[in-house]
Amino acid sequence: MGNMVYNMATLRNSSNFAGAVLVALVIIVALVSVVALGGCRGEPDGAPDMVVDTSENEAQKIEKPIQQIFDYHLVESSAGVRQWVLESDLMNKYSGQRDAELITVHLDFFKEGNHFSTLTSDSGRANLQTHDIFTWGNVVVVTDDGRRLETEELYFDNERQLIHNDVFDRFTRGDDVIEGIGLEATPDLEYIEIKRQVEADVVDSKSDCENPEGEAR
Repeated sequence: MGNMVYNMATLRNSSNFAGAVLVALVIIVALVSVVALGGCRGEPDGAPDMVVDTSENEAQKIEKPIQQIFDYHLVESSAGVRQWVLESDLMNKYSGQRDAELITVHLDFFKEGNHFSTLTSDSGRANLQTHDIFTWGNVVVVTDDGRRLETEELYFDNERQLIHNDVFDRFTRGDDVIEGIGLEATPDLEYIEIKRQVEADVVDSKSDCENPEGEAR
């Protein structure tokens, strides 16, 4: 009988151990299934990598003009007499801005209806209210009598009828050359004043081409 009891206890202990092992196996299988299911939901087999296209968003950030005019033409006159004529390959007008963007600038100046000089540049802006014009990029002013001004930017004050800047300028009249920083002049280049760092190469030193202040007449 003692042997019988001993054998039953041993069998009972074995059954408990086997049950525990079985439960552990079930738990492991369940955990593996959950992990596998989660991986499938996160990224299906064969799914391509996520690619975010930001080009459209970036394009939306670039403001588009509300008005575009090709072969733009603007005439300023006083008492019916032309003062200047502005031409540009393309004018772009943007919302909330008084200035219009100009792609290429060709500006002809007139005195009493007669043409006397031309300003050209790569780019510019025109204030559509004041008609002030700012130009930049290979700016050149040439008068009908051969005077020439070369610079990188130039501002035309329509009210004062003056051109000015604060960058390097090169003024040529015949064989005479004046260079310096900063300028104020009339569009016909009859009056031109170089502000500072003036250097002059004047062929006829007795001429009144330049006074000591850097003003050419």
